[in-house]
Amino acid sequence: MDETQITNEFLITKEFKTATEFSQYIEKRSTTNNIPCMDILVDYCVKKEIEMESVAVLLTSSLKEKIRAEAEELNLLKRKSGKLPI
Repeated sequence: MDETQITNEFLITKEFKTATEFSQYIEKRSTTNNIPCMDILVDYCVKKEIEMESVAVLLTSSLKEKIRAEAEELNLLKRKSGKLPI
């Protein structure tokens, strides 16, 4: 491991004790501000000057699914299941 990864993980774990706590923070800000989770996550990383790869280990499966759904809505990923545009 290089020093950057250790520093990034330290900064994140200093503010949040668990991955669940971090994911809940992102989800809560998303619903409160009516902004997609993906944007909140990117904004957090930019403000804290943390690489996106560093937070990947702190995302719960629930948050990952929300981000995947957002990416599918924006046509950034192919849809897994057929969804009618209603």
